Amino acid sequence: MVFQSLKEAFRCILRYPLILLSGVWVGCSVAALEYCVFNGLNFYAETIGFFAIIIFPFFVGSSYEMIYREDGALSAFWTGGISRYFAVLLPGVFVTFIGSVAAFILTIILAAIGGGQDDMLMIMGVFWIFIPIVFFFFFYDTAVVLEDKKVFASLLRSLQFVRSRPFEVIAFYCACFILLIVLFIASAFIGSVFLAGSMVFDPSLDVNTLLNMTVEEQQALIGEDGLSLIIALYAVVAGIFTAILLPLKAVFYQRHVQGISEEKQEEEIQEAENKGGVYDEKGRWYKY
Repeated sequence: MVFQSLKEAFRCILRYPLILLSGVWVGCSVAALEYCVFNGLNFYAETIGFFAIIIFPFFVGSSYEMIYREDGALSAFWTGGISRYFAVLLPGVFVTFIGSVAAFILTIILAAIGGGQDDMLMIMGVFWIFIPIVFFFFFYDTAVVLEDKKVFASLLRSLQFVRSRPFEVIAFYCACFILLIVLFIASAFIGSVFLAGSMVFDPSLDVNTLLNMTVEEQQALIGEDGLSLIIALYAVVAGIFTAILLPLKAVFYQRHVQGISEEKQEEEIQEAENKGGVYDEKGRWYKY
């Protein structure tokens, strides 16, 4: 079922090529962010990262709107991005805020019991908070656009969707992970081909020495050309993955949420019959 959704996602990209703009935005943002990080421009890196995240809901809303309307015109792209912007942004901000507060509280608890000095334990504590949040609320944006849900209703709908289709959702996450790994392997292969002739490693360097190198030493070892190539490859991977993920997520949600709606309707009809009544074509219940 996930592979069928993946095929349909590629058809959506061909049918609505403006979806690729979401990947272009993410790829350019990642390239600019990495360039600033590698060159020590931390202030500019934080600014770019902030605006990249803030503007991204525009591309999410516009991509889903085209799929929802089945219209690949620029007007549908622009209208969807503007009209759905805050509807996509606000639930994400709310969930991030709640997760940050929970992670902060967990950090205090770990520090109080003696784990505050263990960086790995602190990082795992943050993951324990955000992994369940991402798992259960990942589909809120599709509920916002494809079902026109409000802020809290979209979060509840995502929770309901995941709980009703846990194995399918896990398969979806696995497919996304495999896709990301494949893209990284392809980029690593391309990077190794281009860097093989331009980099000369010191045979005296062992693994521990390479791992303990500072950022400046790693940059000097790779060189300017190699660093630019790595930045470009990471940006391309992020852009391609985003351009595939959005239509894949929308198609997967549409396919499975339709099944949930049909099951719910059948349950309501069966419940009405058990009560001695019937639902009419408008969804109103009448007792016999």
